[in-house]
Amino acid sequence: MKQSLTLKGNKGSFVLSLDESASFVSIMKELNELLEHMNGEQKRFNEVQKEIYLEIKTGNRLLSQEQQELLTEEIKSKSTFLIKKITSNVVTVEKAIKWQEAASLQMEVQTLRSGQVLTAPGDLLFIGKIHPGGMLRAVGSIFIIGELMGIAHAGFEGNINSVIVADFHTEAQIRIADSIQIIEKKNDYHDNVRKNEFAYINDLHILDFHPLEQLKKIRPNLDKVIGGLNEWV
Repeated sequence: MKQSLTLKGNKGSFVLSLDESASFVSIMKELNELLEHMNGEQKRFNEVQKEIYLEIKTGNRLLSQEQQELLTEEIKSKSTFLIKKITSNVVTVEKAIKWQEAASLQMEVQTLRSGQVLTAPGDLLFIGKIHPGGMLRAVGSIFIIGELMGIAHAGFEGNINSVIVADFHTEAQIRIADSIQIIEKKNDYHDNVRKNEFAYINDLHILDFHPLEQLKKIRPNLDKVIGGLNEWV
């Protein structure tokens, strides 16, 4: 008879693998028997029960929240295992949608006024005008076609590889991850305007600017995100 679960040691911890084809009832039954057997062996040899990390792998099975709670409660009540995580080869629709959003380029055509905040879960292409007090935020990079007079914050969750491409000639605030720089308005527009440049975090972890033609050299993988799930699997 095929087992519904297997328990194996792995570098000071254990991995409990569930048979994806077995019923949850069978899994719970065998788990109870396994834990009872382990408790019996420990008592037999007078072993001191120690807390050991346990990872649960469900394979191509996605446990419901209720099933995870039942499984967790059974293990906690009958063993000294500390459940480190429960992993599955299956993702929920909600998680897949989040991955898709993070891997896609979001395009927005609008005007941001003072107090308005626009947030993108991945890269952002913004066409329009950001007034003073308006803010663009993106987990990835920001590309602006229009006037930037407010705040552009790329990599706001900490991604230092993000960039900001914009026409840096008006007063604005640039942020990438935790780095901030104020762009001052130029008095002599034709001589001093920053044209066709991008902002990025250099090797010295300083926010810097370079001509746009060097973007591919400095961030060669920037154009690899095409909006599919392949980047995440």
